Amino acid sequence: MLTLARYSEIGTKGDNRGYFEELLARNIMAKLNENGIKGKVNIEQTRLIVETDNRIDHILSKVFGISSFSPVDRVRTDPDSIESFVSSIKISGPFRVSVNRRDKNFPFTSQDYSAHLGELILNNNPGAKVDLHNFETKVGVDIGRDFTYVYTETFPGPGGIPVRTQGKGVLLISGGIDSPVAGYLMLKRGMELSLIHYFQSSRLLEKVFRNKELLETYSPYPIEIKIMDHRKLLGPTVLKLRANKEERWTCLFCKRIMYDEGEKYAKEIGAKAIITGEDLGQVASQTLDNLNTIEEKISMPVFRPLIGFDKIEIEEISQRIGAYDIFLSISSSCDCYFLPPRPRTKSNIEDLKIIENKIEGNT
Repeated sequence: MLTLARYSEIGTKGDNRGYFEELLARNIMAKLNENGIKGKVNIEQTRLIVETDNRIDHILSKVFGISSFSPVDRVRTDPDSIESFVSSIKISGPFRVSVNRRDKNFPFTSQDYSAHLGELILNNNPGAKVDLHNFETKVGVDIGRDFTYVYTETFPGPGGIPVRTQGKGVLLISGGIDSPVAGYLMLKRGMELSLIHYFQSSRLLEKVFRNKELLETYSPYPIEIKIMDHRKLLGPTVLKLRANKEERWTCLFCKRIMYDEGEKYAKEIGAKAIITGEDLGQVASQTLDNLNTIEEKISMPVFRPLIGFDKIEIEEISQRIGAYDIFLSISSSCDCYFLPPRPRTKSNIEDLKIIENKIEGNT
């Protein structure tokens, strides 16, 4: 079984295109191996040809870097071989022929050769007719230097660029909708993921591990996760805030601690960024003022791929990738032990430093 995989964005990488192609080929092989499928991947003039015993649509549809793919038949690149094969295709109803010449030395233009092949199909299929717009079957003919690939099916890939082309990031993952969508989008941009979760309940932890498994279907490599106890991390600070009647600062101190632990973990494993599912204005800790205050101590980049999305847009992506079903599968009530009645929506570094000194007894 041969499958032709196409890419789009990789084609813009200039001198680095070969590196991206090789990594995409390795990622495909990694997913084949993960699923116990024997195969090989060859790179042929901006195309990847995957050879396996069976169809692998379910795998290629989740390999970032692939824009589309088609199960194909292969013939030698010469007019007689191509025309003989195309003439044998059985078609009824409206169709069109689309020729792509990767080999620019081929003696016919794409448009002329499409028309010629269409005539051959018509001659051998009395029930067929050409319709360039409302067709039921598209016969694709992809002409390379040595081989030509013919297909009648095309499926969308997930797009993006290959995982591991952009280094590694640590995703702060919860049991909600946003963080797995943020992880998915960063995988799509070529970043390898590790996860850190701040444990609040077994119920949320189950969601987290299911989201981890979901993200791994889009990752060519296993995703590591670190679990930390939210109560132990934040508890001492909350007691001091309550004692000083500054409980409204709880969410800001919580996020600062999460960022700090995320950065420590990132440095331990060689990651270069922290990733969160925050989007501007969604909750109290995600106002512009508070986001500035939260990340004040962090030295590495903080990526927020959802920052400009609204909730409906995030839910649409979540539904498309399967994270929304995970979210709905288990009750989603808040499990935070420390959520104050009226969290602060505005803050600044100067006021926060005053509170820090106050609760540490330095004033």
